[in-house]
Amino acid sequence: MKLRRSALVALALIVAPVLLGRVAPGVLNNERSTILALALVMAIGALSLNVLMGYTGQISLGHAAFMGVGAFATGLITGKAGLSFALGLAVSAIAGAAFAFLVGLPALRIRGLSLAISTIAFAEMMARLVFPARAISGGHVGLTVPRPRFGSFVVARNSDYLALVIALVIVVWIIDRNVTGTRLGRALHGIREDENVAASFGVDVPRFKLTAFVLAGTLAGVAGALHAPLLSLAQSEAYTLQLSLQFVIIVVVGGLGSRVGVMVAAIFFGVLPEVFGFLQAWQFAVGAGLLVYTLARHPGGIAQALRESAERKRRPDEEDDTDRGLPDLPHVSVGRARPESPADGVLLRARDVSVRFGGLQALDGAEIAVRENSIAGLIGPNGAGKTTFFNVLSGFQPHERGRVEFLGRDVTALGPHRRAAMGVGRTFQLAGLARNLSVEENFLLAQHSLAGYGAIEAIVRSPRARREEAAMRRRAREALVALGFERYAERAVSTLSGGQQRLVELGCALVTGPSLLLLDEPSAGLSPAATESLAERLRTVRDEHGVTILLIEHHIPLVAAVCDEVTVFNLGTLLASGPTADVIGNPAVIAAYLGEDAAADEEAVK
Repeated sequence: MKLRRSALVALALIVAPVLLGRVAPGVLNNERSTILALALVMAIGALSLNVLMGYTGQISLGHAAFMGVGAFATGLITGKAGLSFALGLAVSAIAGAAFAFLVGLPALRIRGLSLAISTIAFAEMMARLVFPARAISGGHVGLTVPRPRFGSFVVARNSDYLALVIALVIVVWIIDRNVTGTRLGRALHGIREDENVAASFGVDVPRFKLTAFVLAGTLAGVAGALHAPLLSLAQSEAYTLQLSLQFVIIVVVGGLGSRVGVMVAAIFFGVLPEVFGFLQAWQFAVGAGLLVYTLARHPGGIAQALRESAERKRRPDEEDDTDRGLPDLPHVSVGRARPESPADGVLLRARDVSVRFGGLQALDGAEIAVRENSIAGLIGPNGAGKTTFFNVLSGFQPHERGRVEFLGRDVTALGPHRRAAMGVGRTFQLAGLARNLSVEENFLLAQHSLAGYGAIEAIVRSPRARREEAAMRRRAREALVALGFERYAERAVSTLSGGQQRLVELGCALVTGPSLLLLDEPSAGLSPAATESLAERLRTVRDEHGVTILLIEHHIPLVAAVCDEVTVFNLGTLLASGPTADVIGNPAVIAAYLGEDAAADEEAVK
């Protein structure tokens, strides 16, 4: 019923301009139709940039060039070659995607200001060298682009053209909605929040960053294919840095990541100067003022300001759940076969691992062996190299020498997303979550490697994508119920207490049914009551759910209570390893923590 209602609304939006243009031409005359059509074309261009800046956090300051690619591609197909508009639209989308792919390649290695400068360079090259080339446009005069033709019908009236634009806006809206509601969109949001966290959940960060560029270029190409026929001209001066900056203003003011906010801002900036002629010369001054205000007061844009205001009114003060004992940690069925046990019983092994940061030797010949169905501890004084070693084990930190094996397989060359897909889950010192996503969205993002459908299936929301999304949402709900966090499902993670965030992170690490769980200081942020029950919960995870655990922990009573074996690092080297009681009582370990005098006193007491 909801889908049928949406289809009727979409049809009404398309038919209304045609009827108004013919029945009441004074209401929607050619000028007003042109203004509205231009504003909606700008909205498509802004939505395409929102995929990069709003969803993925990648800055593009030359986005108008992709729109220009679409405009000139349509002009060449329909104007010079005399072929159909439908073909021109398809070629424009493909050309926009191809150029975006080339521009996005540097994004695999650079980011921030460097990436923004590279997009500006691309835009300037296109506007000054490529678009004015005689082979493409015949010089700066531009390329004549005819109105679309469908059989014998020419879309000559601007009200008819407005209907065509509205139809494609609806298509772009549906694509955008499908992206944000599936694995693809959550991966992009995860990259925006923290690339390491996204990778720990199984997201192939470089591939999805490139996918975002390609999708943005495709949509910008569509905007260009609509823009040129509306003006009957494709001209290099129309797709300069000025238009790119206008897109940036629209996206930031409307709200980074907000589809509705960006659409409203685009129509606002597109229609107002045309309705109020005196604003024409002040358009960029007004936009710049709004941009500065937005960045200063509400960096997430107007949409985020409205969301935060609504949350403040809706959310009463609540006690921190972690003031009490720890709830059950979630374990849900993921429908994935458990891997075969290694022949020697060692699930994870690392040998002779060395890492150097400039002149600092962080790790020197470090090693560990974690037996299957055990809880192992990794301890040592601050600066011993424990977290660096965790980063090596999970694939985040390259090392100059050494070998890491998981399930008897050499995984040294595998990235973090590949290890996550194999069944390695991990937490971080600071809660490894997408803080601006809701609790439920974090549980869905954590299941990224379980979703077997690709980007195209996400965009069209194929039956398989819908089935797997339903299964992932069921698992997320089961995890929320296990934690007792149902009432927080729609809350942004950033609004939770530190202890609550730690519980959500543990839940996210477990929701995919990992074989190995790497916990970096799991008791950090938990209350004493919760810390006391953590040992029991970890033993349950091992005994009932078959998850092997390796944890870094400074709370020695917890280590003594829960760990079967302990490995001790000091100054990046292996100091001791063995059964927990033997290692904790080792004088060398006591000396590393408390100094030589304390170790001597301990020995004297014995």
